[in-house]
Amino acid sequence: MRNALATSADWTDVVRKLSLGYGRTAARAMLVTHWITASDTTDFRIAAARLDHFQRIRARVLFKAGIGVVRDGTNCDVARRRPRFRAGKWHYKPQCKKTDDICDQPAFLASRRERAEKAALALRASKRKADRKMGEDAVIALKDGRPQATKGKACHADKGIGGDIAIALECEEDEILLTTDHSFDLICPAIGLKHIRL
Repeated sequence: MRNALATSADWTDVVRKLSLGYGRTAARAMLVTHWITASDTTDFRIAAARLDHFQRIRARVLFKAGIGVVRDGTNCDVARRRPRFRAGKWHYKPQCKKTDDICDQPAFLASRRERAEKAALALRASKRKADRKMGEDAVIALKDGRPQATKGKACHADKGIGGDIAIALECEEDEILLTTDHSFDLICPAIGLKHIRL
């Protein structure tokens, strides 16, 4: 939103720039826009001030509300990265390379290999094309055996092994995973985990 505010001539242009992208990216941008503007302002100065407040304070408060523990079994450095301001724009890199040594993902999955493989096989048998692809990629990465096979692109993007599968593997057996994602309809039963999809 900061980049859109800095490069737009009017509010219509801001909304157009934020609606670009695919699926969740555009939806999240529009949701944050609504939170910040409360749909009552088109003044860039007010929106920028609210954005600053949201980024510094409110986002952290909302994230921590009702949360006692934040798990991070993979010790993912990407999850800890903060946006950086360079050359007049905000930048965030939400991925890594398989050669980067910035996480414990390979060890995390190795210690849960049987459950990870069950989750991957369940996804691979899905009726949904995206889930099948995610499952196939995860099966290949897990069978490879080399630590770098479960890092980089095998972890992020739509591969699932570092996202959906790792999220499910973080849960304790007596917990219920709350989600909006259909992939957990396959992953959770395969590994004996209860879930609720909203």
